[in-house]
Amino acid sequence: MARTLTNSVEHPLTGQGPASADSREPDVAGIDTVLLDQLPESVAVCSADAVCLYVNPAMERAFGRSRLDQLGRVLWELYPDMLGATFQERFRRVAATGVAEEFECHVAQRERWFVKRLLRGHGRVYVFSREITAEKKQEATLRGLYDETRRAQRHAAFLAQASEVLASSLEQEQILQRMAHLAVPTLADGCCVDIPGPDGQVRRIAMACVRPDQVELTQAFHARYPLRMDDAGGIGRVLRVGVTEFVPELQPALLEQALAGDPERLQATLALGVKSYISVPLISRGRVLGALTLVNTDAVRRYTQADVRLAEDLARRAAASLDNGRLYMEAQDAVRARDTFLSVASHELNTPLTSLTLNVQALRRDLESRSAATPPEALGAKVVAVQRQLSRLSSLVRELLDVSRITAGRLRLEREELDLAALAREMVPRFSEDLSRAGCELRLDAPGPATGSWDRLRLEQVFQNLLSNAIKYGRGRPIELRVGADAERAWLVVRDEGVGIPPEGQARLFQRFERLASERHYGGLGLGLWIVKQIVDALEGRILVESAPGRGSTFTVELPRQKAR
Repeated sequence: MARTLTNSVEHPLTGQGPASADSREPDVAGIDTVLLDQLPESVAVCSADAVCLYVNPAMERAFGRSRLDQLGRVLWELYPDMLGATFQERFRRVAATGVAEEFECHVAQRERWFVKRLLRGHGRVYVFSREITAEKKQEATLRGLYDETRRAQRHAAFLAQASEVLASSLEQEQILQRMAHLAVPTLADGCCVDIPGPDGQVRRIAMACVRPDQVELTQAFHARYPLRMDDAGGIGRVLRVGVTEFVPELQPALLEQALAGDPERLQATLALGVKSYISVPLISRGRVLGALTLVNTDAVRRYTQADVRLAEDLARRAAASLDNGRLYMEAQDAVRARDTFLSVASHELNTPLTSLTLNVQALRRDLESRSAATPPEALGAKVVAVQRQLSRLSSLVRELLDVSRITAGRLRLEREELDLAALAREMVPRFSEDLSRAGCELRLDAPGPATGSWDRLRLEQVFQNLLSNAIKYGRGRPIELRVGADAERAWLVVRDEGVGIPPEGQARLFQRFERLASERHYGGLGLGLWIVKQIVDALEGRILVESAPGRGSTFTVELPRQKAR
């Protein structure tokens, strides 16, 4: 029978043609093999013990083995990687019971799929095999597209909801807290938001977890092991570098290796139960505002690149919302500063105007009456008072004009060779009247020349503002003015023993319209030190302040003697 089958089919590798119809055996065990030869499916006819009695040409083509190599051999010994224990069990069951079976078979090593049918007839078992690899790949592609579409729809719905939440408030911490709760449990088992803090620390401003005890556990951990901006990895690095960090699987072995020298921290870290995490920066206009971290504590959930993209989309929306909130708060602060300034400016301008008006009216009455009883000294005192108030008005108007010029970038410098010590000696007499009224003594220490290329008018403003402040806040105590120079720079120092400035106020000291003292007790527009800072910056120098409440203040201005080339 084996010889007859060999002569009845064409060999696809040797090219041996079929025998003539007259010489061909008509069937195998009563089945006409002509029909089997024409089938596109692979067919093997086997004995009950799985020995191959016949294979059709389609099987030769499908598996790349000649018919001669297959006949007389056990089927699963020919294809051990494709026909494993499950197939063998099915084969024996069909051979014993005669009940046909049809099933899919996946050959993982070759990434091929088949539909197999086992039939029994005439004491033989027929094995039909049809490859469905192309259909399976197409199905997988379509399923992937469907899953991706569903995922995109879910992500879009989540981001739409997130946008509504983020737009519901302009207060920073409230925005971030709402966002953290929105992400749990949809995106994560835990979510936190951190921002850069003072002194290289990281400040956590929002956190949400599926389990309430996880919040306390995490807070206790970071209280003991605080996050820092200079951390080599994790949230600190994300805040510092502004790049997403994605760890799909936090392996205990790697943690043990990284924390081998700190077993207590290792145990505390493992107790958190973090399996994977995604940490993305909140960036707006090139500035890192914070970091959003999604944490997975469930071994079943697996983060993918799609989750990373969603987290980054959420972070972009959150950053934009934060930036809008910041701009809104800045606008509100600007409006409040404007209103405060207008109130102070109107008061400051009205005071000398009122005094000026009264003195001018008195002078007019005296001149109209031409009374001989009015001594010249009285008229002279009124004229001096008028001049003083006019000077005060001129100074206020000049400050306002300087603000306009500096803001518009039109602060022009007329540099000339100038002796800072000589200018100080020239300026001191101008304050004699103010010093006398305040009960202050001004001590000048300018032993030698301090020459350089500077703008005389602008340095007069620096002296004017610093000495005026010292007199205003000096509480009648001595004021010291020192001028000196070395080979590269010159400096002037104004020191008083007055009320002093608290540390939190020193950070705001040189801001525009900033007033650290009550306007009821101290006049001014809050522009003097800001103008000084702008002038010193324009001259490529710097201004420093040392102060403490009740211990006075020392302002130091350092100027390069020559303009940088």
